[in-house]
Amino acid sequence: MQAEEIAKTLGNAKKVNGQWVASCPVPGHGRGNGDKNPSLSISDGPDGKPLFHCHGGCDQGTVFNTIRERGLLPELEPRPELLSRIQPPAITRQLEQEWNYTDEEGVVLFIKQRYRTTDSKGKDYKLIKVDEAGRRHATMGDARIVPYKLPELLDAVSKGRFVYLTEGEKAADAIISLGSVATTSHAGSGHWPEAITQYFAGANVVILPDNDAPGWRYAKRAAAKVLPLAKSVRVIDLGGDDLGDDAYEWIYKHGKTRQDLAEMVKRQAPLTSEAEVQMPERLKEKPPEAAPPESAAQAPMAAGTAGSAAQETDEEGRDAKHEGPRKTFKLEAFDDITDEPVEWLIEKVIPKQGFVALYGPPGSFKSFIALDLAAAIARQREWFGQKASPSGNGAVVYVAGEGHGGIGARIKACRIYHNIEAGTPIYFLRHQINLRSSEEDFSSLIFAVRELTQELAIKVDLIVIDTLARAFGGGNENSSEDMGAFITSCGHLQGEFKAALMVIHHSGKDAAKGLRGHSSLLGAVDTELELLRFDDQPKGVLTVSKQKDGEDGLRFGFEMVEVDIDQDREGSLSLDETRKSLAVSPSDEALKSRADEARKVGLDRTGKGKKQAIAVDALRDALNTKGLHWKVSLGVRRCVKVEQWRDAFAQKMGSDEAGSSAFRAAWKRVRSDQGRPSSVHIEGEWVWIEEQKEEKPEEF
Repeated sequence: MQAEEIAKTLGNAKKVNGQWVASCPVPGHGRGNGDKNPSLSISDGPDGKPLFHCHGGCDQGTVFNTIRERGLLPELEPRPELLSRIQPPAITRQLEQEWNYTDEEGVVLFIKQRYRTTDSKGKDYKLIKVDEAGRRHATMGDARIVPYKLPELLDAVSKGRFVYLTEGEKAADAIISLGSVATTSHAGSGHWPEAITQYFAGANVVILPDNDAPGWRYAKRAAAKVLPLAKSVRVIDLGGDDLGDDAYEWIYKHGKTRQDLAEMVKRQAPLTSEAEVQMPERLKEKPPEAAPPESAAQAPMAAGTAGSAAQETDEEGRDAKHEGPRKTFKLEAFDDITDEPVEWLIEKVIPKQGFVALYGPPGSFKSFIALDLAAAIARQREWFGQKASPSGNGAVVYVAGEGHGGIGARIKACRIYHNIEAGTPIYFLRHQINLRSSEEDFSSLIFAVRELTQELAIKVDLIVIDTLARAFGGGNENSSEDMGAFITSCGHLQGEFKAALMVIHHSGKDAAKGLRGHSSLLGAVDTELELLRFDDQPKGVLTVSKQKDGEDGLRFGFEMVEVDIDQDREGSLSLDETRKSLAVSPSDEALKSRADEARKVGLDRTGKGKKQAIAVDALRDALNTKGLHWKVSLGVRRCVKVEQWRDAFAQKMGSDEAGSSAFRAAWKRVRSDQGRPSSVHIEGEWVWIEEQKEEKPEEF
């Protein structure tokens, strides 16, 4: 139908400037009153099809549809959708799961990915290196090769627990779900990476082969590798209904438990040779059969291991609704959390199951104080007026790595002075051990203490490590990695025996900086006990310089008492000189001496003495004249170096006093954590004043 015919049909048609106009048929045109003044232009397009335009502003599509509904337009031939011609690319690979392989600290080294594919294999794997910045690389390159779940593996070895070795990650995860420790190799059944063998040194290994020939060949190969250095190796046949079944089916399909696994391990004798690993007859008679891959919809998203194709097919065909044992965590509401009182081994000094550092400069009687604390706990007696509350059958284990040759004299002096009864449960290891990097030393200590507790039916409440340096295995105390390894071992000891652990350590060259070595030690300890000896006098003060869940700043004065340890030779005709040693005794006089010393340098216990005020003024002067804006933990602050503060303090004190012992004592005090005002902050070599913001009362 041409433009003229459409216009005349719509009404009010007329031809203007070569094209037709007519009334617009849209019902809403003219606010519903109709198009009384024709405003719809109609013309014939180049292809003979009509074109429309409403000058009243009606929507073009609405105009077109309204005219079509009136039958004024011919039916258009259907036009094929252009997009329908574009076919989506066929999905040939779909990522199903990833497994992280980490170092000892849990940092990811590489990732193993499992893909579902559309080819005949139905699956594929890819290994991806992860660099120190967390970036992924398409190839492994020089990635460090480690076994799956390395931190858990090393922890289990150190504690003498069984380590279950499976053929793939999925089977390992199934064993882990029972609360056991499991590991595997990224390479699957076809290869054993030599790099991972070392991590099984001293381990109690239990190999769990898949229910097929490749699985048992893998078990034999693994046994041959780990037998020379493992503590024990067993191979357990889990059986299975189908070829390729492994620990996953054993747990989730057959409902087996950790107890079932433990009983099988008990019945199985350790291997003496890999030749003892023999494939079951049922597998020799029944060769593996390849099964077609299932559709992606049938496979649970968590499916996948590094085992055989038959194994994967069987796993993927299992009932996805089947639920097995899972680790559960209890979530508590904010309002339900209540404050739990701190439990103390020694009231306000040593918390139960706490990590404690007792430190001081050489010759400050650290070992004597540690022994005195240990005796109070083992005897359930007060220590310096503080109540001791060990377990009913509580005991102390003392690792004497330093000065163990003369520890007998110290023990005898302590026993005589405090009249300690025979049978007091303190047990000594007079041997230097390496808790930083020797799994053998660590495991031997665990076994020795465990055997002691089982044989005597006792509970170890405190473990003393005397000293950190002697238990550090030649490591670098300033290295975060070395100190972190030592702290981790201490944590395992605490966790194994649910005991407090006290490590005896030295202060640094600058005693005011506290514990020697990397700062991670101070961050890790719950309690820090600082020892200060008065010059060459046999007395001093122990200060609780850090108490995470208690009161800081408590002080205990002590003096060393000379004890004749040859009292049992009285009346004998021996001409040998009488041997003497020292014992610890509480001393209020020592605390008084400490207070007197503070007053001499112009400081009282509140830290508001004359010298401190001078030091703060000196710091302000230094900040005004030499201060630099420096980024510290609290943000950007105007700072000077500590040595610049000291120079300014010395100048204000006067040249005559700057080199005196009084000045040195005052400087040590004002820059220490206890004597420094709360507004003065020291971080590394920088110092600044954090101005206190005065809070004004709110006006109403």
